[in-house]
Amino acid sequence: MTSLIKTQRAFIQHIKNPQAHPFDGEIEDRRLKIYRDLFFNNILGFLSSGFPVLESLYSEQQWQVLARKFFIEHTCRSPYFIDISKEFVEYLSSEYALTESDPVFMLELAHYEWLELDVSVRQSSQIANVWDGHSQVIQVQMSDLASLVSYQYPVHQISSDFKPTQTNEVVYLVIYRDATDDVNFTLVNAVSAHLLSIIAQQGVASIDFLSKTMIAAMPQLDVQQITESLQQVLKQLLKQEILFPVDE
Repeated sequence: MTSLIKTQRAFIQHIKNPQAHPFDGEIEDRRLKIYRDLFFNNILGFLSSGFPVLESLYSEQQWQVLARKFFIEHTCRSPYFIDISKEFVEYLSSEYALTESDPVFMLELAHYEWLELDVSVRQSSQIANVWDGHSQVIQVQMSDLASLVSYQYPVHQISSDFKPTQTNEVVYLVIYRDATDDVNFTLVNAVSAHLLSIIAQQGVASIDFLSKTMIAAMPQLDVQQITESLQQVLKQLLKQEILFPVDE
């Protein structure tokens, strides 16, 4: 290993963790501090903008400690700043050990906040035919700009004033971006979540296929009731642009 590479690695280790790795190179500490602050504050800024709700649950010092641990312990695979939030979620999921100061729903809340960002910048080549509100729909497909997720905690309600400590029932959410590029979420029940999962798996699903599938899945219910409920749910999802009609 050349002396230049050794110096570069020592410099990187110092920037990430200056207390554990003092830098012995010929750079005065005043100048090193500029680099230390620049790199860490960039990371801190991206985390604060990407996870505002999660940040609000910590003191300023606790949040900076968490950001520093991420900066020190995680090796980011992507060179793009936009991916820092994703890397942070991966760090919390696979490398970070929860402490007493961390809320029990930390991982789920972080994932939810990251998903909002992901949907806001997600690219799609999908041809989206927005439903006009009255035309008959024969087939539907799920928007590429929509994601169905489930959580043990009501992450969409969490704030500094509401911190659930126990799980109740599974929470199903759809985070989606509409034609005006607004990112929204909608709470769906287990039946609607199952319906969306079927549509996502099929790619394009006919209304007839969906009716037969849902009828078979709920034999205890009246067929007409299932059919009417399905129509109502599909209309709502089409209006929200979570689903799009597909021409035959």
